[in-house]
Amino acid sequence: MFKKWWVILIQGILLILLGIFIFENPVEALLGASVWFGLMVLFAGLAGVAGWIFSHKENSENVSLIWSIVSVTLGLFVLFNLLAAMKFITVAYGLWVLITGYHLFQSGWSIKKETSIAWVLVLIALFSIVAGTMMLFNINTGATGFATILGIQVILAGIALILLAFVKKWLVSKVKNKVHSILHKN
Repeated sequence: MFKKWWVILIQGILLILLGIFIFENPVEALLGASVWFGLMVLFAGLAGVAGWIFSHKENSENVSLIWSIVSVTLGLFVLFNLLAAMKFITVAYGLWVLITGYHLFQSGWSIKKETSIAWVLVLIALFSIVAGTMMLFNINTGATGFATILGIQVILAGIALILLAFVKKWLVSKVKNKVHSILHKN
């Protein structure tokens, strides 16, 4: 199925539609990411517990069992407290944006005498610092920021898949034509 160029095209179109959905529904996107995170941590923990149970006892490490139990507990906590998970993700994301803005500001300020581009860094840094601060204190702003970055990434991946589909279609037709011309020459 994945040998067909149109399957890749459909995947690209679906990713673009998903990106648009994410932009229009930032809270739902954050909720979905929280559920996904909770499920990943829960299943990773369960796999670790199962691995410990079914491993040879001389090879079992109690630290891995404890870590797996902590993972299961965290996964369940996230799944049963999605609002807390959403707030955690927005705070973590807001801190990341804020710290990035601070470092950009430092870099821009330190090179402002060497190049005028430094002022662009300073402006972007100030925007990041304001946005990061807003995300820390408002879950809706954090969800919007999170959804914006996620939506852009999903749409770009969709565009890349669409381009790949057409390149694959072109290459396949080119190879078929070449094979056809070789076979008919002989």
